[in-house]
Amino acid sequence: MVPIVLVRGLLRESGHWQDTVNAIQQASPELTVITPNVPGNGELYYQASPNSIEKMLAPVLAQLPRGCERYHLVAISMGSMLASHWAHTLPGQVASLTLINPSFSRYSPFWQRINLKALLSIGASSLKGSDAFQQSIIEWTSPISLHNSEVIEHHLNLARNHPVTARNATRQLYAAARFKGQSTPPAIPTQIIVSERDQLVDCRCGEAIAKAWKVEIKRFDCDAHDLPLAKPHALCDHLLHWFANVELSTDYT
Repeated sequence: MVPIVLVRGLLRESGHWQDTVNAIQQASPELTVITPNVPGNGELYYQASPNSIEKMLAPVLAQLPRGCERYHLVAISMGSMLASHWAHTLPGQVASLTLINPSFSRYSPFWQRINLKALLSIGASSLKGSDAFQQSIIEWTSPISLHNSEVIEHHLNLARNHPVTARNATRQLYAAARFKGQSTPPAIPTQIIVSERDQLVDCRCGEAIAKAWKVEIKRFDCDAHDLPLAKPHALCDHLLHWFANVELSTDYT
């Protein structure tokens, strides 16, 4: 099967894909899974985050291994903006595109794109320190995970090892807010996935993209914006089925 590239969103890094990567590798050990970081996040935390989605593409491409010509591209939230730009810019490199809980300003008003109550709550928690900040993010993006001590500790360790600066957080938020989104879908198999009860981004944002682009939409009965964290195995099962169907209908030899 074609390798999979997983792209995270605002303030998130490759380590936040841990449960999804584990689920994929348990189901299909032979699959190659690649988790690049946007500058300013993860192992690139010391770098300045680009102030536009478009400028994030080159440093992400630089992290891909040589020799692979195509990828199944899976992205969430701000990562969906980057992945959409990637698929439109380099369609020959992308075997399929999956956008999880995306939002584009072209199709949705700002009050659907971000829950202002959540934004204020998360922002206020940052004044109480990094640990409180991370727990607040989890509370709003994957409520079911808030009572999982292993998840909490993993996220706290990621934040301690790869701290995202306030400057980089601001630059990423600015880039995401400005991103308009494309008026047409990329010329590749594309699907939109939404959490129907997303607490951070209204699911109507993803539905609007799917409707405008006339592409498939998969709805999960879930309140988590961070669907890969809340339902890694269910997401994995759906993705592997999707990839298999794409490859059956397309010659990648």
